[in-house]
Amino acid sequence: MKHSLRKTPSQLHLTYKYGERSDSLLGRHFSLIDEAAVLTLSIDLTANFQTRNKTSPSYLDAVNLAHSHHKLESLLCGDNLLRARLIRAWEQVDQPQLRICLDLGQRGRFLYAVEPHSLLTGGIQFVVKDVLEEDNRVSRTLPPREQDISRNHR
Repeated sequence: MKHSLRKTPSQLHLTYKYGERSDSLLGRHFSLIDEAAVLTLSIDLTANFQTRNKTSPSYLDAVNLAHSHHKLESLLCGDNLLRARLIRAWEQVDQPQLRICLDLGQRGRFLYAVEPHSLLTGGIQFVVKDVLEEDNRVSRTLPPREQDISRNHR
């Protein structure tokens, strides 16, 4: 069963292995898919690519995520409403397992097994335990010259 947790944008903070950080991404359409003991939090990140300014921090962070998705270490969302709704759903399931699905539209869809940590200052942090699925659709939908690497000259 799919539940909408939040439709409006919320800022996300990502950390990668080797100390890289990303603080400009906006997630939208947060939804929770409940499949028995497995809860999957789906986050739509496609809006970060829909900008005319290809040097904006949100666009560059989204491109970095598409290329470095396998190095993702944690994701932090400071939204208290999302946190409260997620905790409520988490408490209703016996021995739940949590996954996160990051949807980048044509650039891919990535599924991670995560461990949640509720923060005292508000918000929730998800520590990535394992990469479960990678769907790199960019290679099948766009010719190589149309990929994000060469878009700065437009």
